[in-house]
Amino acid sequence: MAQFNQELTDVILEKCQNLSLANQVSKTDGRFLADKSYGFDTMFFVTRYIQRFRFGNIYRRDNIARENEYIRDLFCLRPAAQVKNYFTEGLALLRFLNAVKKISNSEYEIIDEDILEIYSSSFENAYIFHYLLCYSIFKKHGLLKAYNNFCKAATLVDKQKAYDKYVILYDTQDVRIKNPNKLWSIFTPKYPMVILNYANRQNMVARTGKVSKLQVTRKDIALNVKGNRANLELPKKNSYLDDLSESYIIETLRPFLITEIEKYEEIKYTDEFSVDVADTKLDMFDARDNVIRRRKSQSNKYKYTNGVKTRTVQGEFRSGLLLKTPHICPVCGFSYRDFLIASHIKPYAKCEDTYDAMNPNNGLLMCPVCDKLFESANYITIEPSTGHVIHTDNIDSEKDFQYLHGKTIDYNYIDCERRHYLKWHYDYFMQKHSSYSN
Repeated sequence: MAQFNQELTDVILEKCQNLSLANQVSKTDGRFLADKSYGFDTMFFVTRYIQRFRFGNIYRRDNIARENEYIRDLFCLRPAAQVKNYFTEGLALLRFLNAVKKISNSEYEIIDEDILEIYSSSFENAYIFHYLLCYSIFKKHGLLKAYNNFCKAATLVDKQKAYDKYVILYDTQDVRIKNPNKLWSIFTPKYPMVILNYANRQNMVARTGKVSKLQVTRKDIALNVKGNRANLELPKKNSYLDDLSESYIIETLRPFLITEIEKYEEIKYTDEFSVDVADTKLDMFDARDNVIRRRKSQSNKYKYTNGVKTRTVQGEFRSGLLLKTPHICPVCGFSYRDFLIASHIKPYAKCEDTYDAMNPNNGLLMCPVCDKLFESANYITIEPSTGHVIHTDNIDSEKDFQYLHGKTIDYNYIDCERRHYLKWHYDYFMQKHSSYSN
């Protein structure tokens, strides 16, 4: 059977054929995968930003504050987080790939359009590039045999032994590792291993070098996940990670997989959500600066289009709610599906970007009555930490609304990204009403 997207993999392999860990002799040569650049979402968002704010073949880092705001917003980071490292390490990887050349501390010359085009085209292509980059490096340095031994090890103990041998071999190749006793030599080899492990459905490896019994998931190869640099009060806003098409990835990478993975008969793929998230953030910068730009058009050369479904905001929003939440009003228990309304928590008109407008976590399936009460925080809201339903004084004595007294919605509704939006609704309710009952 023909490879699913051979044009894409042929281009990437050609780009990677002369790359070596030994290339990292000086800072100007760039760096192989580091703890920010190994995330496929990091490279997708960074390259999409570069494509927007480049000037011809030059990208100038003349607005670090805007770069930091972009990353902090997309990745829901606390102000004290190492925000600037996302761009710094992303550019270091692009230099390693010979995609950009550093001219000065603030200027980079773009010398390979294809690499930026692939990374910025979709989450899937960003991961596929990462995979083939690691595959090529492993092949060049004789690490594929060690990786094959890791994959074929039958027990967790044997996998740990295989991984430890791989680390020793890796450390002798990576010129960044001057002292094998340093922590750097423990977690640097982890990054390419985890990238390969996702498609090959292998075990997760911690930064300590310990092999886990858990299999690598899409959230292990992404950076926008829960961590100590994230906003600790609210969950991550990263539902777009759920759109990552494993079928597209596996069938494109099948000739380069180490393990036998069952064949996908159908490719389910759409990248519109992640693209909308990035571009809407970038549009907001332009609108704020009163900039009307002629965008560099991105071709569909490296994108799979036959399976892309047409998205509408409301249609995607309702479909997501029906797929991810129980078909029941969380306030009153009404469960006749045809009458359930896909209610935005933060109203569509007040959403600042497509992500919020389309995100099913910005919604609840409600009966017509509860939807009317909840709409625009007119009569009820939901406390975001406890799930308590709070109502206005003017309906307190109405017999038809006695079921609201002491009502608490199921905790599963708030133990997720939905808490972001419920907090907005709660704050808006409090501003709108000077007194309330609970």
